[in-house]
Amino acid sequence: MAEVYARKATGLVREASLVDTVFFGIMNNAVAVCIWFFLSEAPYGYPGLNVLLTCVIGLILTVGFGFMWGILGGSMPRSGGSYVYNSRIIHPAIGTAVSMCNAAFVMVMWIWVLCPWIPEVGVPILAGCMGIAPETIAFWATTPEGMYIMSTIVNLLAFVVIALGLQTYFRIQKFMVIWGMIGVIIAAVIFTTTPHATFVNIWNNYAAETGSLNFAQTIEAVDVAMEGIPTTWNLSSTLHALLPFSWVSVYGYIIAFIGGEVKSPRRNILIGQVLNVVVSVLLLTWVSLSFEAMGGYNFLHAQSYIDMEGGVALEGVGEYAFPFSTTYINIGSLIVGFQPILGFIMGMSFIFMDFLWIPFSYIAFSRGLLAWGMDRIGPMWFTDVNLRLGSPLKVLFLCFVLSQIVLTDYCWHPEVLGALSVELMQLLSVFGVTAIACTIFPFVKKVRHIWDTSPYKGWRVIGIPAATIAGIVSLILVGILIWASYYPEILADLLATWSWIYIIVWISGLAWYFGWKSYRARQGIDITLAFKELAPE
Repeated sequence: MAEVYARKATGLVREASLVDTVFFGIMNNAVAVCIWFFLSEAPYGYPGLNVLLTCVIGLILTVGFGFMWGILGGSMPRSGGSYVYNSRIIHPAIGTAVSMCNAAFVMVMWIWVLCPWIPEVGVPILAGCMGIAPETIAFWATTPEGMYIMSTIVNLLAFVVIALGLQTYFRIQKFMVIWGMIGVIIAAVIFTTTPHATFVNIWNNYAAETGSLNFAQTIEAVDVAMEGIPTTWNLSSTLHALLPFSWVSVYGYIIAFIGGEVKSPRRNILIGQVLNVVVSVLLLTWVSLSFEAMGGYNFLHAQSYIDMEGGVALEGVGEYAFPFSTTYINIGSLIVGFQPILGFIMGMSFIFMDFLWIPFSYIAFSRGLLAWGMDRIGPMWFTDVNLRLGSPLKVLFLCFVLSQIVLTDYCWHPEVLGALSVELMQLLSVFGVTAIACTIFPFVKKVRHIWDTSPYKGWRVIGIPAATIAGIVSLILVGILIWASYYPEILADLLATWSWIYIIVWISGLAWYFGWKSYRARQGIDITLAFKELAPE
């Protein structure tokens, strides 16, 4: 079998400890950013949600999702993400198409969205926390030239960090994740200890200073704009809100991309996949519930509408005129009187956790293409790893070039909601297919030798393999999230366009596999033999 593979070893090193692995998952859940996304998008897109119920249902389903990735990762501890699992369990063509969507396309598109979020969203949040006038940072946050300059600097820093190797990245990750969680905890403590009446007084006093709508007028203005803020919750919105909730709970799956670089993988991958979900969801739940209790159910919807629409006005009275948007971070800073140290910590927590998404995209892109190269469905240079740094430098540079091209598009044509379109591609093309693979894993004859050596082979509930249960729970979650994606009218046109993109990328992935299979056959290499075993480590 060895001669079928491009190399007898990847050149990667098992250097991620359990703490590194857990933090890697928490990093991609980016709690400081995703709490903002949940509080801004969920009440706006799905008015009438029950935050507590969304969090409880979400925790149950996403813990099952974590178990799915943990079982697959511990059973097949190789770097490369879902490509490894789907190519072995289902079919190499399916695995390649899924990986084309996720590692090749989606990771570049995440840089397209998330790199500009630092100047577009993060810098204004930090400026608001520090009492800096919006016009001071307007060039960086609102002009294409300013956004492109800052996005390029961020992208270049991410490239350098990953090019220097995982150990360098893990040191930076540890510092930024800890900072990010501290910023979230500070916000949660502020909301928990601030009574509603006190918050209303703080709002009204600042509204008087800035000539803005007071608290009651703000609620009234949003009530008019929304044609009525819901007075109670409903089940449909509560379930649909799992879509923005999922940002803080499902993206720890990315541990799969470094499976071949985790120490004691059969233990640490599963623990990392489950623990990152629990920690991230508990932080989101604490912040969201305390924020709602402090501001009230009407305010939960009002702040969401203002942040997503860019403001609100009440005819004959005035408009929202605070020099910052109603993000939970800025509201927390307002409550403590723009205390500079606390404001800086909270504001930078957003920027740090957004930044970490960029180097991760380089990791996922490079590990996906490396796995293709090992199975000979790509050029040999996909497998080139700098032995001193432990980094596939050529593939990383390819990612940098592609991401700079798409960044140019975003900075001149910003589309914040494009993030939901990228997520939907992962739901349809990665999470759903992988959930099917996990469900059938114990019963597929061609991978019986892998299942028989899995440490989770004996895990059963009423006689059903835990892998199958985790796969079914994940399919339920993915079904709800896809349903929620096509529900709001605001996303209808966007997703209609992106649905064609999904189809094109899938076709490209299938064509890539069969094209390389044919090419290798002409070289006298039957690559189908590679998919009967796990690639070398």
